Amino acid sequence: MTVHELILMRHAEALPAAIDAEDFARPLSEAGRGAAARAATTLSAGVAIERLLYSPARRTTETALIVADVLSLGPMKLLAVPELYLATPQRVREALARWHGKARTILVIGHNPSLSELGAQLAPAHKRGHLQTAGYWRLPFDAAAWRALTHLPPHA
Repeated sequence: MTVHELILMRHAEALPAAIDAEDFARPLSEAGRGAAARAATTLSAGVAIERLLYSPARRTTETALIVADVLSLGPMKLLAVPELYLATPQRVREALARWHGKARTILVIGHNPSLSELGAQLAPAHKRGHLQTAGYWRLPFDAAAWRALTHLPPHA
């Protein structure tokens, strides 16, 4: 029985980095803003997100704010997690364990390749694919698998 859900979402399309500008500061393109809103509208069907974790990079922050607005998520459900920027799949797992806040449904908005790699680790159906910009995967978990995902080992 599925009692928990992890949703991995890649940020929407960003503008290319300007000369001498940091990757971290890249904003969404106009097309990216529209794609984020459309993805959130599609995502809103049948899901009640309890926690939204996102990378503090500008493009992921903008994506998260658009999604939160469309889904009517209050600010208490949103959390910028610095370790999600340039994360490995393991760092994403650690962030989930540290910041899940006992939520049953969590949306993580971050970057590739970490989100696609994590999705492939957690759900074999995603092994050959990768998340497109503003794309998301919904991954169901039973209670035992959720505990394993959201548990930090003592040394972490």
